[in-house]
Amino acid sequence: MESYQPDAVWVDPDGGQRAARLKGGPLYEWFHGIRRQEPGELGDSRADLARAYTLAVWAYRCIKLRADAVAGVPLRLVDRSGARIEAHPLLDLLRDVNPYTMNLGDLLRATEAAYNIWGAAYWLKTYNGHGRRVRALYWLNPQTVEPVIEAGGVRAYRQTIGVAAREHPAEDVIVFRNFDPLDDLGGLSPLSVALSEINAELNAARFVAAFFANDARPAGLLTTDQPLHEADLERAQAWWSRLFRGAGNKWRTGIVGGGLKWTRITFPPNELALPELRAEDRRAICAVFGVPPGLAGAWESATYATAREQKASFYEDSILPQLSYYAEVLNWSLLPHYPDLQGRGARLVWDTDSIAALRETASDRARRLAMLCGAGLLTPNEARAELGLPPLPAVETPPAPEGAGDGAVVAGSPALKAAGIRPTREAVRAELARWERFAARRVRPGRVLRPFEAQAIPPGLYTRIASELVRAETREDVHVIFGEALEALARGGGQDDLAG
Repeated sequence: MESYQPDAVWVDPDGGQRAARLKGGPLYEWFHGIRRQEPGELGDSRADLARAYTLAVWAYRCIKLRADAVAGVPLRLVDRSGARIEAHPLLDLLRDVNPYTMNLGDLLRATEAAYNIWGAAYWLKTYNGHGRRVRALYWLNPQTVEPVIEAGGVRAYRQTIGVAAREHPAEDVIVFRNFDPLDDLGGLSPLSVALSEINAELNAARFVAAFFANDARPAGLLTTDQPLHEADLERAQAWWSRLFRGAGNKWRTGIVGGGLKWTRITFPPNELALPELRAEDRRAICAVFGVPPGLAGAWESATYATAREQKASFYEDSILPQLSYYAEVLNWSLLPHYPDLQGRGARLVWDTDSIAALRETASDRARRLAMLCGAGLLTPNEARAELGLPPLPAVETPPAPEGAGDGAVVAGSPALKAAGIRPTREAVRAELARWERFAARRVRPGRVLRPFEAQAIPPGLYTRIASELVRAETREDVHVIFGEALEALARGGGQDDLAG
């Protein structure tokens, strides 16, 4: 028994009528908000995705940034212990992946671009005449590749170029695939996820171009309160076209009689909030590809202070996970062809230490070492060694001033301790007061205090104060820390190196 489907009448633009079933067709789709692809818009076909890459400025920029970033990280071969292997046939293969078209950098750029455009990338392995040692690696255009599916999985990959087709066994093809919940054997195209925003961006660009092609004036109608016959309409239209149609008639002035007047029917761009709408589309496109807008060209989204953080975030959140996935696929696909490497526990890894955006700057390193020195976790000479500076000369114990009692000498406490000389409590209190004034003048939120060179303060008490000062943000915090230190000193805490 067929279910009842109400009929409807669809009225075409020319006034013609035709029957339509309500469950399908333009009327049903319009009623339920089902949007069809408009003429000129890009769809999710592989050819349209390729065109989107060539037409959409922001999508192109994001994919190009990712491809260059992936190709810019060196690929290394290491053994089980992590020691680098300098020479091997696998390294020769990866250095010049095929003798005709590509080196490794070219191959990686094409792979990352294809991964983001179509959601999958393919490498073909070719072999020497004898054995199964890989001779060359070739990039296969995903627009020409289809998996050949049999029970249990993919048997081969069919490549079709023009009318010629060739099947490559599945074990000869290295596949990089983005997870797609709707297709177990395909890949989800990141570019297709951003397709709505890309079409909106392209339509906005077309609108602006059409606006300026139309003399930078909004469209309008000629209206009148007087009744017009068909002949009058034709004469008015011919007169208007004769005077104002064509590039040579731009900016001419028309004087209209008979009650005709110009009525604007569209809005100029400055009344459409185009900058805000286009900025939102661009942010969405950047989000799909994991590229901070400031790197893609939205310079208003970055400052000098945040540009480095954005670049580091781009590598840490987007590129490093992708590199980890690529290394996993390559180790699984290439290492079995080299039993000697498998015996050594070798693997391919990316030299992420070479990424300039992730390297510590000189100022960052200096702040880190100053904090560690201030907390007593590093000595000044250990910090200088990490910075490549020569060690400070050894501190000589100065002679005790004439007439001073036991423990009166407070300069150079490490050396004095070695000599058996201990500072007095008064000397420690005086030095704590100097340190408190030193810290109170310099404390700022987020600022690392410069280490205080103490001579009389016992090491245990010094380390405790320095570690608490790392978290101090206001002068009140500093006064509380030193107040507690003086209380501990009065109770006898941290006095092991003091004179009685």
